[in-house]
Amino acid sequence: MLQLRSLRRGIVATRLLLGATLLVGGMTACNDDDDAVTAPVINTNTVSVTPRVSSLRVGQTQQLAATLLDKTGATVSAGAVTWTSVEPTIATVSSTGLVTMLTAGSTAIQATINGVTGIASLQGVPAVATVSIVSLTRPVAVGEQFSLSFRTLDGSGNVLVARSVTWSSSAATVATVNADGVVAGVAPGTTVITATSEGRTATVNVTVEALAPVNTVTLSPTTQVLATGGTQQLTATLRDANNNVLSNRPIVWASTAAATGSVSATGLVTALTPGTFTVSATSEGKTGSLTFNPLLNNVAQVIAGPLNSAYVFLIDVPAGATGITVTTTGAGSQDPDVEVYRPGTTTAACIAETAGPNETCTITTNVVSGTWRVRVVGYTAYSAVTLRAVVTP
Repeated sequence: MLQLRSLRRGIVATRLLLGATLLVGGMTACNDDDDAVTAPVINTNTVSVTPRVSSLRVGQTQQLAATLLDKTGATVSAGAVTWTSVEPTIATVSSTGLVTMLTAGSTAIQATINGVTGIASLQGVPAVATVSIVSLTRPVAVGEQFSLSFRTLDGSGNVLVARSVTWSSSAATVATVNADGVVAGVAPGTTVITATSEGRTATVNVTVEALAPVNTVTLSPTTQVLATGGTQQLTATLRDANNNVLSNRPIVWASTAAATGSVSATGLVTALTPGTFTVSATSEGKTGSLTFNPLLNNVAQVIAGPLNSAYVFLIDVPAGATGITVTTTGAGSQDPDVEVYRPGTTTAACIAETAGPNETCTITTNVVSGTWRVRVVGYTAYSAVTLRAVVTP
């Protein structure tokens, strides 16, 4: 009985061992099977659409391009591209990627290659429907310049900003217009100035007239006293016969005594020494002038000069005057001498050359009207000397 139980236990153990062997063998065979199931491959490719972002006017077209790229950014050989518009009522896209903007708004275009999709963003902006020009209502003169301005509107009459125009003139020999809308008169006549924006145009007639001639020249400010070394900026105002101010005309500046007072090409006056000088501005044969540091009747001027200096002062003597007296007064041993000349003469009518700073020249005969010259000569150096001329009526 004991032997039978031992035999049965052996058979069971054998069966268990065989089963375990078969199980292990089956698992080994499964691992070596060539038909085993593998994990799915993740697609890391992308589609690049260019241009990626576009702003198009209504009615404008844009060609898009799509490229399949791997994860390194390298181009991958691919099949056909399928194009789709997210909002076909705003923009359409053809099978070749040509976009047409239908109305204002935002949308996107999709490009699909081998199941991978890329997107381009689009913004539709209103197109220019009308252009208007703001212009002068009067003729312009040859050489005159003025600026034109413009407005662009959409189909609903809304003002469109940041739109550009191209300017042109139908007769550049009459008037030119630059890229900024600045018109310049060239010759008498009429021309048509055109502004074009997005295929829409506006025009304006510009008439150019011959230049009105200069009739008067006026200098300002009219201050006549200028200390030695001082400066004064003058302005010349030109007017035509109708008293209209004229611009862009050449002006020639000059001084009658450049050693006494100078003037630059822009009208800046500098008093170089004591004395009287006249500055003039001339345009088209018309002249305006201003006299600096003249001797005014019974008005003193304080002067100074080095040894051997000679300064000339002018004084206007009216008709009917019976006499003229010129004096210098000062202190110390300094010695300026005085010479007085009738208008248009080179021989002194009076010379005062006593020792010291106090001199007097008096003339009571042949007192003609006009501009008299007073010449102060530095026999020695002098300073703080008062010069005065008195005209007797």
